[in-house]
Amino acid sequence: MVRLLKQFGLACALVLLAALPAAAEQQSTHLTPQLLSTYAKTKFTPTAEKLKIAQAEKDCLTKAVYHEARGEPEAGQWAVAQVILNRVKYAKYPNTVCGVVYQNADKPNRCQFSFACDGKSDVGGNGNRIVRVSWVKAGLIANYAYKQFQQQKSVNLLPDTTLFYHAKRVQPKWASAYQEVKQIGEHIFYTPL
Repeated sequence: MVRLLKQFGLACALVLLAALPAAAEQQSTHLTPQLLSTYAKTKFTPTAEKLKIAQAEKDCLTKAVYHEARGEPEAGQWAVAQVILNRVKYAKYPNTVCGVVYQNADKPNRCQFSFACDGKSDVGGNGNRIVRVSWVKAGLIANYAYKQFQQQKSVNLLPDTTLFYHAKRVQPKWASAYQEVKQIGEHIFYTPL
């Protein structure tokens, strides 16, 4: 019986091996000029353009971390970056970092982040050593957080549903509609109920 199974198994394996090249040939799609043209028109983004977009996204995230949390403990800076990246993934908000950071910046008192519509330059790091170090630190946090985001990973400081925060010194009306998840430094972070 064992001998029969071995022979039958060997025979099946030989048939399968003989069929593999034919199956592989049928499934392979040859790259044709038409296929490449279609791909280029619908899905292709040149690497230089992807790098330019990524740099702009990191720059927007750096500005937000710097202006929103430079005086906060490091965990607070990471948390601000995470809230912004969480919003990018959430359908209610723009699907880019710059879109989230500058959402409603063209409408008086309607921007999501106050620095985005205060009329002042958003570029930071100009000034004394502390200011310059804060700008560099914000850039390092933004670069790493954005890299995690590109790899579909999270900073993991807050739940991925954390979409809101405010400074402790203010009590916005909207806060009561959300669940507080954490206080870090002078900020309180929230998630939808």
